[in-house]
Amino acid sequence: MKIAMRQWLTRGMGMVGGVCCFLLVFMLALPGVAPAQEKYPAKPINFIIGYPAGGTTDICARPLVSAAAKILGQPVVVVNKPGGGSAVAVALLKTEKSDGYTIGILPSGAVLSQHMRKVPYDSAKDFTPIMQYAVYLYGMVVQTDSPWKTFKEFIDYAKANPGKIRYATAGPGTPQHLVMERLAIQEKIKWTHVPFEGGGPAVSALLGGHVEVISQTTEWKKHVESGRLRLLAVYGEKRMPDFPNAPTLLELGYNITAPSLISIIGPKGLSPQVVDTLHGAFKKAMDDPDFIKAGNQMDQPFLYRGPKDLEKHLVQMNDEVGTLIRNLGLRKE
Repeated sequence: MKIAMRQWLTRGMGMVGGVCCFLLVFMLALPGVAPAQEKYPAKPINFIIGYPAGGTTDICARPLVSAAAKILGQPVVVVNKPGGGSAVAVALLKTEKSDGYTIGILPSGAVLSQHMRKVPYDSAKDFTPIMQYAVYLYGMVVQTDSPWKTFKEFIDYAKANPGKIRYATAGPGTPQHLVMERLAIQEKIKWTHVPFEGGGPAVSALLGGHVEVISQTTEWKKHVESGRLRLLAVYGEKRMPDFPNAPTLLELGYNITAPSLISIIGPKGLSPQVVDTLHGAFKKAMDDPDFIKAGNQMDQPFLYRGPKDLEKHLVQMNDEVGTLIRNLGLRKE
């Protein structure tokens, strides 16, 4: 009798267990019923910048990243991966997991690079847009003791002395490189491009006399203010407020401006929840006083676009610069 009772209880418990397992599977299959997910972010986030530490992009991004980290409640670690006008860093970001733990900057140079030479990414298709937060300002700068007091004097010399001008930029395919190529085509100038991994090294090359001119973002600002370097022209639609005497290329008779973009992206396939979290943190971080101070000091104007607007802008920007570069015959294979 006792043996029979134990067998009956064992069979009963087995049936109960089976029913419980069935109910669990059934419940999980119902819409809106799922196991608890790990709250994002649950660990540090890597933030890739495709230029060296100490350049305009790096200096302005670090306080933004620091402020966003406080909002997110996790460290956001800046990782500098310079090379190819930021194309190296963007190509690396494409290969990362789409889990929200590696994001980075997509600058205008990385967008232009895909149209000027072969790169392993498409900036309009291979990434998840998160936010644009600023634009670059650019200028052409020479040493103060150089013989060129004006942009026209410099261009006249370059035209009359083929091959004698060496100009430095933060890399091939950058907007400042494109401007110099366009000037060379329009004025029939032969000069030599000396690309560096960032604006800081390019400025150092000019200060050391290794090149005659730089075409670059505002890493040169403090040296122009101190009198060591001279700003000949700027590449925006308007003059720079801090340098009102430097004309734009438009004013000088050239239909040339430099495309400009500083945005945050992640690998393709980031979930909407992760994008919302990151976008919210970085948008709020734009109000941080240290970020605002850095942008003003480096003359990096703020310009905000959310994920959807940035996505549309990247498509439009690629269409426009792609057409321009093809028409100019500047595609390098």
